[in-house]
Amino acid sequence: MKNSTSQSFGLSQLRRYLLASTLTLSSILLPASAQAFTLNLLHFSDGESSLLPRTGEVAPATQPPSSFNYSGVALFADLIDRQRNASSTDFDLLVTAGDNFLAGVQFEASLSLPTGQEFYDTTALELFNIDVGGIGNHEFDFGPDVLARFIDPEGDGVGFRPFVSSNLVIPDESPLKSLIQPSTVITKTVNGVEERVGVVGVTTPLLRSISSPGNIQTIGDTSTNPNFQQLVERVQAEVDNLTAQGIDKVVLVSHLQDINEERVLATRLNNVDVIVAAGSDTRLANEDDPILPLAGEARVPSYPLIFDSATGQQVDSLSAVTGTPTLIVSTDGEYKYLGNLQVEFTNGAISSILEPGSGPKRNADLDGLTPRADLVSQVQEPVAAFVESLRSTVIAQTNVPLDSVRTNVRARSTFGGSLIADAIRDAAIDQATAQGLDASKILVGIQNGGGIRNDRQFAPGDNITAFDTFDVLPFLNFVTVVQDVTGNELLSILERSVSSLSAPDVGGGGQFLQLSGLEVVYDVTQPAQAITADGVITSLGSRIQSIFLAPGNDRTGQFIYDVSKGGFQLPSNQALFDLATIDFTARGGDNFAALAAIPDSRKTILGLTYQQALENYLTENLQGVVDALDIPNGEGVRVRDITALVAPPTNEVIIVQPIPEPTTIAGVIFAGAGLVRLKRRSKQNQA
Repeated sequence: MKNSTSQSFGLSQLRRYLLASTLTLSSILLPASAQAFTLNLLHFSDGESSLLPRTGEVAPATQPPSSFNYSGVALFADLIDRQRNASSTDFDLLVTAGDNFLAGVQFEASLSLPTGQEFYDTTALELFNIDVGGIGNHEFDFGPDVLARFIDPEGDGVGFRPFVSSNLVIPDESPLKSLIQPSTVITKTVNGVEERVGVVGVTTPLLRSISSPGNIQTIGDTSTNPNFQQLVERVQAEVDNLTAQGIDKVVLVSHLQDINEERVLATRLNNVDVIVAAGSDTRLANEDDPILPLAGEARVPSYPLIFDSATGQQVDSLSAVTGTPTLIVSTDGEYKYLGNLQVEFTNGAISSILEPGSGPKRNADLDGLTPRADLVSQVQEPVAAFVESLRSTVIAQTNVPLDSVRTNVRARSTFGGSLIADAIRDAAIDQATAQGLDASKILVGIQNGGGIRNDRQFAPGDNITAFDTFDVLPFLNFVTVVQDVTGNELLSILERSVSSLSAPDVGGGGQFLQLSGLEVVYDVTQPAQAITADGVITSLGSRIQSIFLAPGNDRTGQFIYDVSKGGFQLPSNQALFDLATIDFTARGGDNFAALAAIPDSRKTILGLTYQQALENYLTENLQGVVDALDIPNGEGVRVRDITALVAPPTNEVIIVQPIPEPTTIAGVIFAGAGLVRLKRRSKQNQA
């Protein structure tokens, strides 16, 4: 294999040498407008704070088993250096297309640093010597201030590199106003001539529903909605701005979450040469491109995708293009691959793709890569030390299976999800008095499945460490109380929760809610709530069949809504209870339109994160031991399809009276009693 690789590498070098010789001759004989220009575009995206290396087992399995190291920023730096040094093109351009950091234990190491000290993710990109950065959705998960610190560690209004997005609407007072521009121009001298490449950015229009951008808005919508044309026009206007300056080579760094969005975009834009697609982790590759030998790793044909501007169609080769070509490239994230597109331009349009230099390059020591020392000492070693300190701190042991598996927590009620919802509600109750809230009214807690991460599984007998709580609940989400939730608001919230399910317990999105204090029955065969990207409900949905209020999670309570009994059992506009959740959801994240419409005067953000709420609940309420009794009816009961083999609750009591006041004295007494029972049981478990 090594001999074969060296031979192809040598042929590649010979081809580039001949090409360079031809270009030198043509620069003498041809006018500037007809001269060839070669670009070495290096690209990656969705690094998502995967700063540390991983060890993988070679698949298919070998005997004896063989392992290798991959990912991590130190190996990635060596890969970048290798691809830069191997190229003899005129112009090197290194771009990242967004999601440059992600909540989790590795990014927590950065958040723990003193103000003014740059994040480890920033240091990595700086040492890579990127030229331009794109903006994805995860950049906003901690709000605009944290993103500003990532780009501008010194806080002087100047970013360490240019970052671009053309469809973000950034208010003048935002710290990001001077740090993110619609586009930028990278200028380098080639053979004594100043060459310029324009780079435009675009960010998913779903930003406000899947992240926390504060007062920053987006222009446009997804390609299936009419407002997609607004996004197209905004990007095209920025491209036109560059071409008006005489720039005839344009790269678009696009973070639209689904490569099909970039496919559509490629058919609508003019004068864009390359689109770097991001957010979907699409591993574009050709059959002869080596990929990581991991189980499930596969190629998506082909690298690059080629579109013809004259027809708006995808074609198989440049020779089939009748107008000018637009190429799409994409790689898998988490520093697993570096994309490398090497192209030749003639008269300002791509005229050839240079092979074999082009393609995804895997980041693994299988290919002789070695960790670069500066990334090891300045990034990986301090991050690894921080992570290890969390791993060594045991805070609880579970006697019940818990998990944060994506396909579970986004589709059905689980022990792990229910435990988190209980913890959030308990934290809100504990903080209520200090915040001027009535603890007895906080009868319900909700947690979106999208905020539960990293596919962790804990078997009975397993320890739970401080690391695990950060790993499962990685975002900077603060516990929040929404006051006086009405029946109409509650029904809309729950319809949104189950709107993405494709079958019972299957296919839910990040908006699927884990519940505390409620039992909800839905019918997946009924129409789902429909909503636009900017939060306009176009169809209310009719999947929710019943809502049972059970503050003790013990199947004792009151039906708020029951289709079989005619719908609402109380006035639909009556305030029912206060709701504990996280600030992301309370603001309407995941496109919860009903929550977005509730004024801020009814929302109180508390001074602890959902990770802290879980850790406190495990150590203080449960005294370090998780039993099944601590999560009553937590698995498959609190949210279930109408076909589930679970009997309806029969122990009905009045909690909320059908009167203008939100609760009654009886309701307050009952709710308080239920909470006391939970806490007393926790203490008995300790004994």
